[in-house]
Amino acid sequence: MKENLSAPATPVAGMVSPPEGSQPAGQKIRQLEEQVKALQEELQKAQTALQEARKQAAPCSHKVELEQLGKQVLEQNALPGSTLESTVSFYLAGIERLHPGMFCACLRREGQKLYPVAAPSLPAGFMARINGISIELNAEACGSIAYLGQKVVSTEVKTDPRWKKYFPLLLSYNLHACWFFPLVGASQKVLGAVAVFYQEAKKPTPQEEQTLESIKHVLQLIVENKLAESALKLVNERYRLATSATHDAIYDWDLASDTLYWGTGFEKVFGVTRNRQNSALAYWTQMLHQEDQAELIASLNQALQDESRSSWQAEYRLVREDGNCLYVSERGYIVRDEQKKAIRMVGAIQDVTVSKQAEEELKKLSVIAKETINGVLIMSPAIQVQWVNDAFTRLMGYTLQEVEGRTPGSFMNGAETDQETISYIDEQLARLEPLECELVQYSKSGQKYWLRLQVQPQIDETGKVEHVFALLTDITRQKQEEQQLRLLESVIINAHDAIAISEVAPRQPQQLQTIFCNEAFLQMTGYGAMEVLGRDVLVLSGPETSTAALAELEQILQRQCAGEVEMINYRQGGEKFWTHLAVIPIFDKKQTLTHWISIQRDITAQKNLEAEREQLISELTSSNAGLKQFSYIISHNLRAPLANLTGIADLIDLNSVPEGRNRLLIQKLGESTRQMNTIVNDLMEVLMMKENRQVKKEVVRLEEAFQEVVGSVDGQLQEANPHITVDFSQAQELSFNPGYLHSILLNLLTNALRYRAPGRRLEIEVKTEARPDKILLHFSDNGQGINLERYGDRIFGLYQRFHQHKDSKGLGLYIAHSQAKAMGGNLSVASQVGQGTTFTLQVPT
Repeated sequence: MKENLSAPATPVAGMVSPPEGSQPAGQKIRQLEEQVKALQEELQKAQTALQEARKQAAPCSHKVELEQLGKQVLEQNALPGSTLESTVSFYLAGIERLHPGMFCACLRREGQKLYPVAAPSLPAGFMARINGISIELNAEACGSIAYLGQKVVSTEVKTDPRWKKYFPLLLSYNLHACWFFPLVGASQKVLGAVAVFYQEAKKPTPQEEQTLESIKHVLQLIVENKLAESALKLVNERYRLATSATHDAIYDWDLASDTLYWGTGFEKVFGVTRNRQNSALAYWTQMLHQEDQAELIASLNQALQDESRSSWQAEYRLVREDGNCLYVSERGYIVRDEQKKAIRMVGAIQDVTVSKQAEEELKKLSVIAKETINGVLIMSPAIQVQWVNDAFTRLMGYTLQEVEGRTPGSFMNGAETDQETISYIDEQLARLEPLECELVQYSKSGQKYWLRLQVQPQIDETGKVEHVFALLTDITRQKQEEQQLRLLESVIINAHDAIAISEVAPRQPQQLQTIFCNEAFLQMTGYGAMEVLGRDVLVLSGPETSTAALAELEQILQRQCAGEVEMINYRQGGEKFWTHLAVIPIFDKKQTLTHWISIQRDITAQKNLEAEREQLISELTSSNAGLKQFSYIISHNLRAPLANLTGIADLIDLNSVPEGRNRLLIQKLGESTRQMNTIVNDLMEVLMMKENRQVKKEVVRLEEAFQEVVGSVDGQLQEANPHITVDFSQAQELSFNPGYLHSILLNLLTNALRYRAPGRRLEIEVKTEARPDKILLHFSDNGQGINLERYGDRIFGLYQRFHQHKDSKGLGLYIAHSQAKAMGGNLSVASQVGQGTTFTLQVPT
């Protein structure tokens, strides 16, 4: 060590000064230089000796300081509330004061990683970078020592391959040397490590080695002590929290002293604080439900006496001091001495009232699930079917054996199942979250159903999904009704009839407020939608609206039943129009009237036509009455002259008249007179039949009626010799006018005789056919037949003739058809020329 020294002001001891002026100046300077040099050498020797002395004394002083620091640290560690971090930080700061330039750090082991405990002087950024360094072989130096439990000294980190990963970081903080020493516990387990850094490349000195050895022992003691203390504290805390949080009453029963030591859960289960009165078995015994007491005590004594038993458990009822009854589950472990005698029992009593109630609810729910009309599936968390109820089998056709272990979508999805809905279901089920949706599913037979699907996961106490419940509700009918409603809505909106929906006031059913009207209503009335809504539009009355129609409408509204009425209404501009108004009441589920639907149709044109028709009918009636009167007058006035002419013709003896023109004229006059008389009589008969609408009906036996007709033409039958077949088995009687029936059968029989086919025997068949609403009488022959293509549209016309026969007048079928119509029936014909004809008389039952 160099020191700048000045020349001394006084002579140095041991040297002699020459007399002034006795020596030259140069010689004097040389002498002074020699003296200074000598002094410097002496000083250097003194300094060297001093340093050597200091070195000899340093180990003793350093050791004392380490011991004092160690004592202070142990005292610090023993203080209440001291932490591992604060104690270690205090210790390492003291070490750094003993060794200027040294930077210390302590790391603890957690699992397979190292985490800083304290580093008083190292930068926080550096410590953050090495926080959580992995423990593994061939890792960084700190990782290796934690893995191997060996000391690692790196005098220059940038040349040490063990720091290859971290030396750029160390150099960035100007750290060049690093020494690591493991902290090994009593069980030879590596607890952590001590790291020492220097800002220069160097190796430990003997003093530093001594310091590090002291650090290792002190920190090993502190860390192990603090970790054990923390572990014990953690265990105690966990036990305290467990006993505080649990609903179990934990106990320790000393059988020899009959003393029960209860945990804090006792107060939650029994509802009272712990005291001497409830620390004996007798207290527990008196708390037992009377019905469980004897059996439970016997079971406990049997377990205690059975040397092979190491535990006892039971479920029973407790009656607390507040009178509430609990279901509890108890499990106790029996401690026995060397003679197998029970000396202690440690256990817990758990309140299972809620789970018992839940179990009862589950039983009820299982009954409901089994009996409900909705399909129920229980699935695993993987959405695989575990159980289905009978309703599901009835609805979808699948049994449990057919679908167990399968996902519902694998057998119920089909062509019309919406894929977006399926994606939504899959997303919700993947998250095991509840869902509700509607979708199309298919039964085993392929039938399509609309189902409402409701899914709910069942979560256990740990938050884990145990089961997934699915409820299937058949909404096919509802969907069909919704579709019908949409169609009806479309019909109402687009209908040509004016439709309005009115709301009924709850307390005044006849007070209506319109809540909807379609476009046709607005067009028919000329009103705007805002002018109509809120008003009663059932009546748009005016001056000419009939009071009778209004009264009829009021009665319909009071009776709360559907009805119709025709009335005059008025458009917005005052134009009147006839409307046909139909009203329909709408009731809710409680049969309370809520709305009226009104349907109005403009019938003005129809009413105008009806008025014109009535006018025409009146005129036709008047004309018809005049014609009828004219017919009666003509018929009446002609009957007398014709009768006279017929009488005169009958009185003339043609044999007395000479042959010639006069005799021929007289003969033709008589024939024309008789023919005219017949026509007048036939017309009178037709008029009488048309006039007499209420002809009396009787039950007529067909067999008798037909025989009477046959008897009246016996002569013609003998001449024609027909073969007649009769079958009245299906209907033997008719409700008919006897005279009309006789006339019809006579006309048909005489026509068959008159128009029989030459060259073959006449075949006549008469039979009946019974139908649910009418009786048919078929009259068939194999005669000449009628050309219906030519005459079919006038077969039953007046004076229509289809054959050239002298006796044909063209009146018989007209009369027969008129008589059938008068009886509410009908007469029809089917015929082919040359093959025959069938007339069918139809009579309603």
